[in-house]
Amino acid sequence: MKWILRIAGGFAALLIIAVAVLFALGHRANAGRVRVSAELNASPEQIWPWLNTSDKLKQWITWLVEIRQDQPGTRVGTKQVWVMRDQNSGGQLVEMEGTFTEYQPPARESVHITSAGMFDGQQTYSIEDLGGGRARLDIDGRYHYSQWFAALLEPLITPAAEKKLVRDMARLKSLVESEAIQKGEKNGTARSAF
Repeated sequence: MKWILRIAGGFAALLIIAVAVLFALGHRANAGRVRVSAELNASPEQIWPWLNTSDKLKQWITWLVEIRQDQPGTRVGTKQVWVMRDQNSGGQLVEMEGTFTEYQPPARESVHITSAGMFDGQQTYSIEDLGGGRARLDIDGRYHYSQWFAALLEPLITPAAEKKLVRDMARLKSLVESEAIQKGEKNGTARSAF
């Protein structure tokens, strides 16, 4: 009987240590921050529609199935609801509300994002013109998890979210560059790869 109590005590101690480690990691300096950057063979004007057109957004942001907007056009104060099919939750539909807090086409936009009872944060998209038909896109998000279990699991959630964003950015880069090449060929301005 003593060995059963010792094993149970060992499992309880491991569980307490795991929770303590997750709790400590959840309070590190960059907790809840995701950052991704990529250089694209396209101008800021060619990239911008991919950040602001519903049909284009759904092509590169995995899980995104619908975007509802409270008013036509986009400007500071515009609200959008993004409906995503969360593959980490068995395909459950999740809604996130975003409000544009900064809108400076084709260089920068920021959106305050909330998911009721789960998280809130700010995501900023910055495009820097590198010249010669090239630009750098930086996506920087900072999130706070309000649901206690999500807050505890932040050290696992944030890296997974960043990995998804890296894959989405790679998809965006491919789509933007393909479109830029096609438009360049139509206009007779295709760039040489050499």
